Amino acid sequence: MLEEITIKTYQVTHKHQMKKSLLIIIFSVFLSNLSSAQVISEKQHKILFQLTNANESINEKFLKQLNNVLEAAPNSKIEVVTHGMGIDLLKEESNPLEAEIRALTEKGVEFVICENSLKQRNLKKSSFLNIAKYTPSAIIEIILKQEEGWTYIKAGP
Repeated sequence: MLEEITIKTYQVTHKHQMKKSLLIIIFSVFLSNLSSAQVISEKQHKILFQLTNANESINEKFLKQLNNVLEAAPNSKIEVVTHGMGIDLLKEESNPLEAEIRALTEKGVEFVICENSLKQRNLKKSSFLNIAKYTPSAIIEIILKQEEGWTYIKAGP
């Protein structure tokens, strides 16, 4: 009788360990699927974002959104045209988002600053990250890109 109890205890414990192992495997597969990006489109989309906001929290979410776009459509060409207060995203001094911005430029994203905004705010190009590009007029840049077939998206609120 003691041997029968020992066998049943072993069977229950072994069954519990098997269930636990199976759950760990299923959970691991689920997590690996979450961490791997799902490519939705291989097409080379041309996407133009207009950024006029200087709110750091909003801009942090915007940069995450750019990464999401590149994960879903990795061949996309992305240009971010900044003007007004939006140019603050690219300021060099004490920029908490600099690493994310640089990482995005390494993925091919271009960040463009409006020179009219620099003049209006009396700012110098030397105050901005060296990865920034410049356009004389953000609005004209947006018009030209749209005429070339780029998709326009207004970033932020």
